[in-house]
Amino acid sequence: MEKRGKQTEQSSALFTHQLVTLADLEKFKEQMLSEMRKLLAGGGAQLAKQWLKSREVRKLLDVSPGKLHAMRASRQLSFMRIGGVIYYDRADIDRMFERSKTIAVK
Repeated sequence: MEKRGKQTEQSSALFTHQLVTLADLEKFKEQMLSEMRKLLAGGGAQLAKQWLKSREVRKLLDVSPGKLHAMRASRQLSFMRIGGVIYYDRADIDRMFERSKTIAVK
């Protein structure tokens, strides 16, 4: 049975002298979309980057470069500098949001 499975696998391989049909392309598209859906559904939280650059943090917090510098200087937001590039830990930003959150009263 293994031999037969290998033959099927080899016969389904694409060689340079073969043509790709529209049905082949449709099948490939469906396989790719299926794999992408699995990745997006299963790892949504994993897609978030752990380390963000200043530009990304400014966009996330909607603050100016000066305000972000002031937040670093006042130690509201921890950071790390590597080779002149400043990085911020996403978890620190999330904690800052949690500390700043107010509780709504009904």
